[in-house]
Amino acid sequence: MLNKTCHLAGALGVACLSLALPAQAGWSLMPQQSHVGVTITELTAGGETVHQHQLRGLSGRVADDGTLRLPLRLNQLDTLERETLPPWLSGLANTPLATLTTTVDTQRLAALPVGSTLVDTLVFHAKGQQAPIKLRFLRLDEETIRVTQAEPLTLDSQEVRADSVGRSVLALLGYGEIKRDIPVTFEAFLQREE
Repeated sequence: MLNKTCHLAGALGVACLSLALPAQAGWSLMPQQSHVGVTITELTAGGETVHQHQLRGLSGRVADDGTLRLPLRLNQLDTLERETLPPWLSGLANTPLATLTTTVDTQRLAALPVGSTLVDTLVFHAKGQQAPIKLRFLRLDEETIRVTQAEPLTLDSQEVRADSVGRSVLALLGYGEIKRDIPVTFEAFLQREE
């Protein structure tokens, strides 16, 4: 098992990857309501400072084979929405830093009754790595499914720094030394396409 760790970009997208739903119905991620959060604890001479970050505007559509491809972009990070990027970096803001993929048993999700919950482990793939993540699918109505993590998810900051994308994002955010554990939370919604 991958110890439920992957690079920071993968962590931020893990919630969305879980959302591959019945291809027959045509489902897509609702960007305005779908987000992933991370908590980074910075270690300084003055003590610990906790920082919350969100990756917003997550989007993707389920392919006919049940696969969801989710591109993760720098401009989805909430901290960077509030700041002006340097000119040399602004051109990269909309370029995918990583693309995450997953596939689920679409038949099981299609059969999920309104008000019912399904817990399933999906395997996420990015940059040649894979990580199994346990997710909870809740059918809110005929048109909407909510997806959240079914158990705590924590990234290892050393593995994040070992990845070139993760290291670059942490540097861009101005982090020096941080705690080893980076808790990850998410909430994402899928909507039936017309």
